Parts: sequence; structure tokens; C-alpha cells
Amino acid sequence: MADRARKSPDLNEALMVSDTAMAHLYRGELSRADLWRTRLDTTSNWALTVTAAVISFTFANPVSPHVPLLAGLWLVVTFLFIEARRYRYYDFYNRRLRLLEDGYWAPLLRREPVDPDAIRELALELERPQLVLSLPSALSVRLNRTYGPILLVLLLTWFVKVYSQPQPITSWSVFLQRAHVGPIPGLAVTITVLFLTAAALGIFILSFFTRAPLGELRTRPRTRRMALWERVYRPYALQNLRSARRSAVAQKTETAH
Repeated sequence: MADRARKSPDLNEALMVSDTAMAHLYRGELSRADLWRTRLDTTSNWALTVTAAVISFTFANPVSPHVPLLAGLWLVVTFLFIEARRYRYYDFYNRRLRLLEDGYWAPLLRREPVDPDAIRELALELERPQLVLSLPSALSVRLNRTYGPILLVLLLTWFVKVYSQPQPITSWSVFLQRAHVGPIPGLAVTITVLFLTAAALGIFILSFFTRAPLGELRTRPRTRRMALWERVYRPYALQNLRSARRSAVAQKTETAH
């Protein structure tokens, strides 16, 4: 028994993961993340195609009904939920990539020891895989990235269609009369569209104040605060600050040597 106990550390040392094995693991996780990223682009293309088709069909003739816009709105919302589910899987594999990059490859390039916490978390992800990102968070991210502007265009187009064609309305009652869909009264349709507009707008605004998922790119901290207007008309100011900071560090290093 004592001999086995003495041999166990050597066995553990022999079973350490090599850089080649980690490279193959990284390639596999990268392939999975890229596959789910491609599926996200496919759903977005569907939503854009449906939006362009229903708008073109509705405004091709002033007497065309507004129902295709509502059908397109329903399809885009359906695509949003499909893409949110796919984004959760993309985030799952992208988290593994970030753990590998941050905990293994980055310290290796810096000639530092591997981060044990990141590797331990990666091992837990591999042992017990489960989705981390919630569905509301995924909806918020996809609304911020893609579906917010698409839904906004569809909703505004519906209001413009009901208001202006075949001729501009003269009262609110006329608007409600035009907004009806078959046996569904116009008031119910209008309230539903307004509720959907408020919900999408609220989630879209809140998405700017929530922390992005682990795999999303983040802006590096700056040495000084930049005003909002300065970020708009000087989009490369942040890059210039980084370049200046690197030059200063390089000069200090040369002076020290």
C-alpha cells in the first residue's frame, strides 16, 4: 500500500494535459461556437427577408391590407425567440472559449502560470454542461444587436400604413376602424401592438445598462472620461489614447534600461 501511495504522484504528473491536447480542445470548442454563430446569422437573414417582403407587398398598392405587416411582426417575434434559444447555446460554447483563452493561452503567452480557477471552471463546464445565460438575457442581447431596429421598422410601418392609406385619417375612430383584423376589433389590435412596442422598447433600452455575457466584447477602461458627443465625432480617440499609453510605457522601459 505504501508503494502505491508513493507511485500515485508520479502517475498524476504523467497524466498532465499537454499543450497539444489543449490546442485540440480549443479547436473543437471554436468549431462549435462558430457553428452556432452561423445559425444566428441565418435567423437574422430570415427576419430581414420577411420584413422587406411584407413592407414591399403592403405598400405596393394603397388599397392593400395591413394584415401582412402584422403577420410579418408575428414571424419576426418568432424568429427572435428562436435566435435567443440559439444564442444561449452559442454563449455556452463561447464561455468555454473565453475560459481557455483567459485561463490558459493568455498566461502561456505572458510566460506566467496557468490560472487554476479558470481551468477548474472549464473542467466543471465539461463535466456538467448546462446553459448559463437565461432566456430574458438572451432576448435582451438579440434585441440590442439585431431585432430592436427590425421590430421598430415594422411597428412604425404598420402605424403609417393604417394612418395614411388609402387616405389619411381624420379622427381616432377611423384609425380604430381601419385597424381591425377580421372579427378582431381595431381597439384590441391597436392595444396589442402598443403593448408589444412598449415591451420591446423597454427591453431594448435596458439592454444598454446590463452587463454583457462573458463571450461578448467589452470596451477597455480609459484613462480619462470621454463625453458622449466626443465618442460620436471622435470614434478613434480611444484608439489614440491606447497608442499614446503604449508609447509612454515603451519610453519608460527604454529609460529604465
